[in-house]
Amino acid sequence: MSAQERLDSILREGQFRAYPPFGATTPCVCFSESPPDHLKYLIGSRRFSPWGIVTHRSTLLTFGGGSVAYVPDSVYGEFQQAGLGHWSVRTAQGSTWMHEREWRLPRPTGRAGIASVQAVLVGDISWRPSLVEAGWVDRTTGEPVTGEEASPYAEPIYELPRLWRESVIWVWDPRTETVVPYGPGTLC
Repeated sequence: MSAQERLDSILREGQFRAYPPFGATTPCVCFSESPPDHLKYLIGSRRFSPWGIVTHRSTLLTFGGGSVAYVPDSVYGEFQQAGLGHWSVRTAQGSTWMHEREWRLPRPTGRAGIASVQAVLVGDISWRPSLVEAGWVDRTTGEPVTGEEASPYAEPIYELPRLWRESVIWVWDPRTETVVPYGPGTLC
């Protein structure tokens, strides 16, 4: 998936899909610790895509996540042997991950639901996520119904995902290399 497709999927489903990070066996949801001023480096210099979910480290800690240890090969091997490869990144010569301060949320089930986020980061102010089904209505009366079986005139109602409507949206501005925040519901 492209970065936009992945963000669309997260917002539409209201959950993260966890995968084993490089060299690990436990599926994790991975985050980069990137205060807004650090985004300039990641997006501008490292060519990261400006699309993602913004949360607080305290949220990750609450749900069993934590920071990754950046360690030399000898210590990395010890993490692997202890079954903790999902908590370590190698710092050997040629490591391409030294720019990142990574946090991981282990999820052996492969999924993690999302109740709320600090912000949603997008790289294009005109982008919107896919609409999701929000209910059903009888098109002749305008009254809500429980589904297509409730009326021959029932039709689904679609709206932007809840996380998009209820979150602050950060739009990356490549001219100023900063994020521009928009309040919840502003970009609906």
